[in-house]
Amino acid sequence: MPRLLAFIAHPDDEAYSFGGTIALAAKAGWECVVCCASSGEKGKRHDGGSTERAAVGEVRERELATSCDVLGARPPEFWRLPDGGLTAHSARRTAVNSVLRAFEPDLILTHGSDGAYGHPDHIALHEWVLDQWRALPPPRPALLFPVFPKGLFLPQYEKCIGMMGDPPEPPREAIGTDAWHYEVPIHSVREKKLGAIAAHRSQLPGGDPVAIFPPGIVTALLEVERFEDASGRVSPRVAEKLAELPA
Repeated sequence: MPRLLAFIAHPDDEAYSFGGTIALAAKAGWECVVCCASSGEKGKRHDGGSTERAAVGEVRERELATSCDVLGARPPEFWRLPDGGLTAHSARRTAVNSVLRAFEPDLILTHGSDGAYGHPDHIALHEWVLDQWRALPPPRPALLFPVFPKGLFLPQYEKCIGMMGDPPEPPREAIGTDAWHYEVPIHSVREKKLGAIAAHRSQLPGGDPVAIFPPGIVTALLEVERFEDASGRVSPRVAEKLAELPA
């Protein structure tokens, strides 16, 4: 049975970034697991519950468990590292390495180098996973990063620019790309992906699954998911595996 391992910084990152691919892999009989670095305890709460960080983290962990169930993945694993503090955290290599060696995945998914919209936690986790993947003995499992078209996440980047310093790093021109190695059609699991997003209700204004990001972003994520290969090139083996996922 093929194994898919996804590393995310916060609950809900799995749904937006590659929820469709997880759902397709689970549908094909793959074993899928999501590892979440933080509990997202600094997230804004929109469901009327307590805004204490511990309470926010607890509800977000439950929401990620629901999302994984919707997608067909195993219950998620949590590291409970500080939300917003991954860049400087010392546990990064141990956490990633131990999961890679215990799970022995065939395919790894994690954030891209631009963090989708420059989020420092996303970029930190990208670097941790890439670093530990490079340290694995060959043959290494495939490592893929989600990529998004130029301009799609710029409105969210502009909203979050205060997190990225002055001048912001990454710069706006580094957000998104028009090049990728693989494209996975996800129309057949569109509703599962939308259901996984909706599972994170505490983060959704009015409970609307398209409301967390500026208009048009979520809708653009529901038909296809695109990926960059960490090797820098298309792997025929990976392309064949992805092509086997049920349309």
